[in-house]
Formats: sequence, C-alpha cells, structure tokens
Amino acid sequence: MKRTLRLALLATALSLTAMQAGADQTNLVRSLTIQLVGLKQGDSSTTRNTTTTTLDRARVDTRDVIDAISAVTSVQFSPQAQLVVITPLPDGAPMVAIRDAGTSTDVSPFFGFEKVSEAVSRSTANTKTGKYTGSSYSIQRFALQDFWADGALSLHYNVSGIAVETFSNTAYPGPRDELEVDVSGAGDSAGQLLILQGTIHLRGYTLEVVPDGGGQPT
Repeated sequence: MKRTLRLALLATALSLTAMQAGADQTNLVRSLTIQLVGLKQGDSSTTRNTTTTTLDRARVDTRDVIDAISAVTSVQFSPQAQLVVITPLPDGAPMVAIRDAGTSTDVSPFFGFEKVSEAVSRSTANTKTGKYTGSSYSIQRFALQDFWADGALSLHYNVSGIAVETFSNTAYPGPRDELEVDVSGAGDSAGQLLILQGTIHLRGYTLEVVPDGGGQPT
C-alpha cells in the first residue's frame, strides 16, 4: 500500500472534527527524536615506558541538534523546543522544523535523508471496513549537514540502518504512522570524530489546520 494512500486515509480518520471549508490546509505533525551514543578519541598519557590512549563516550541527542542549529542561525530556542516533521496532507513534501512556543522554524536544509533500498512490507486490510494495519522495512540514511547560507555547524552525523515503519487506522489505540530506525555511522563534534549508533524516531499523528493554507496552525 502506497505511503500517500496511508497518509490520506490517516487524515480522513483523524480530521472528522477538524474539517474546515475553503482552502484550509491540514498538516500531519509528528515528533522527531534523535538518540545517538558512541565513542570519540580520548587523551594519551605516558608513565615511564607505558603510553596509554583512551576513548571517551559521546552522545548526540535532539537537544544537541537544536543547539547546533541555533548557533549558526542566531535563533534562540527555549529548553522546551522540539524537532517536528510537518507533512501537508494528502501528499505534500515533509518539512523539518523546530517547534517552540507555537512557532515553527523551517530547518529542513540541515537534514539529509535518503531511502537507500526499496521496502518489503506486510499488511492486513479489511476491504469492507477500510481498516488496515501493517509494517514496512527498508534501509534509510539520515544526516545532519551544513547549509551554506548559515555557515558550518559544530555538529554533524551521517548514519543509516534498518527502518521499521508501522501504520494503521484502527479505532483503538487510534491511527498511526510511525518510523523507528536503528542506525550506526560517523559524525563529528567541533571537528572531533564520533563513532555513533542509536535510534531515530518519528512518531505521533497530530493534525493541525492552517487557515487559507498559510500562517501558523490552529
């Protein structure tokens, strides 16, 4: 089942109380969570005839990413700021944004994404009720990268792994279309190499209506 069809059905199921007339735009908003851990080069020390070189632990999380983007854009974000992915329904292009106090700042150019492989999937659909559940599996790549207009970030990563997308439009626990990716790869922080592994999550299914297709959602 195509992803655009799933999102269209998801929008239909969720928007029964949010439909508005005219040219209002309905967006699907999901939270983006980054949790990476790993290793970086430590210090070396020499005692008599023995030289010891150590490794230090490294960590990259959602807040680190927001802070790195804040530093190059000169936009200050509160501790409550979140990364979100906003997708205009039924089949618009997703946008990565920092959501803070009801304001969304588009930061899409800092995020790279590539679907490295085709997907294999399984699903169950009821042709009478239209209800369905399923999951798909593919190899995907994610990157935090420089955007030339804003200068170089102090933090980067380039990771990939098996992405598991689960989707349904059942009445309970409710419609969902979520992505979880176990990733590994490399990055750098202030120019220092990082060897990383961890998870990237895309979850939630909040519908927001933007009056007349512009401005902030209601």
